[in-house]
Amino acid sequence: STVTATTGEPAVGVAMTLVLREATDADRADWGAFVASRPEADVLQAWPWGEAGNDEPGEHWSRLLVADGGGHIRGVAQVLTRSTSFGRTVQYVPHGPLWDRQGTDAAEVLARLLTGLKTHARERRCIVLKLDPRGSGNSAGDTAVERIFASAGEPAAHDLQAPTTRIIDLQAGDDPVAGWGKDARAEARRAEREGTTVTVDRDGDPDVLDAFHELLTATAERQGFRIRTRDFLSRLAAPMAASGDWFLALAEHDGTPLAGAIAPRTGDRAFYLYAASTRDKELARKRGPYAAMAELQRALRETGTATLDLWGVREPDDETVDPAWEGFSVFKRRFGGVPLRHPGTFDLVIDPTWSRIRDWRERLRGLGR
Repeated sequence: STVTATTGEPAVGVAMTLVLREATDADRADWGAFVASRPEADVLQAWPWGEAGNDEPGEHWSRLLVADGGGHIRGVAQVLTRSTSFGRTVQYVPHGPLWDRQGTDAAEVLARLLTGLKTHARERRCIVLKLDPRGSGNSAGDTAVERIFASAGEPAAHDLQAPTTRIIDLQAGDDPVAGWGKDARAEARRAEREGTTVTVDRDGDPDVLDAFHELLTATAERQGFRIRTRDFLSRLAAPMAASGDWFLALAEHDGTPLAGAIAPRTGDRAFYLYAASTRDKELARKRGPYAAMAELQRALRETGTATLDLWGVREPDDETVDPAWEGFSVFKRRFGGVPLRHPGTFDLVIDPTWSRIRDWRERLRGLGR
């Protein structure tokens, strides 16, 4: 679908006609540049994420963009579509949509995106469209964004991404480790004394990825969370390594993997997406997670990365966040950082009748448990 509207606010001599359309492969570079330019954007709206997901069972990714009369992208939305019962679908825009929130045409761009997303959803027999804008750290601006999305839909019963996180300034001081808590710095020093070594892979090395994914699988089974497949991570690594945005730290002792973390980058921002470690008591004394985090942060800093998002941190006594997060949050809080809260997930009901049927089914399933 294509929708045009004249805003009456021309940009640098170009009539500000906004065009909504589906992105094509020809838009890949411009899409990437726009996502990199937006401070509230992350890897979930990066082109390689949807590209990697398209080969996963049950996932279909599509992309909408709004461009001005000069062809410049003003807003984007990467959309995941999943099939549900009776030929219906549910759609999700993870940490999106994205638009220039400070632009003079911000309201019009967002309106075009929302209109286009709803049309796109109806064409795919969607029941509900879930939107998940990121926080920017500007409390007034984020509150305004929350109001906009609440008026367009309603807050979802459950957030699909972590509602709170912490952002580490990697360029502060001479060494990121200096900003850690005292205990965490001591653990990193112990890792050095124990002879723990770290490889920071920037090339998507299959052997490094194999070793990490084996650790990740064991960690997920132990802690009861779902993970991405090895093939997904490989498909994500290839284009991100080509653009210089792939970072995988793997800590080892005498060739045995101890711990690791993947932190891909978007623009000048990195995201601590996946982490894993061994539970072997003897190997755990080598302090692999601290060694991996230290070298990961140093590698990011050396390449000019401004920040690292710890991707989900519960602040002490925050009753709005699942208390089950406290365990890994204790670990993450040792690395400092500034708390950030996201506006949350919002539901735009596309088909009210099927939405009610879906709700009834979920309630019946709950009663049967």
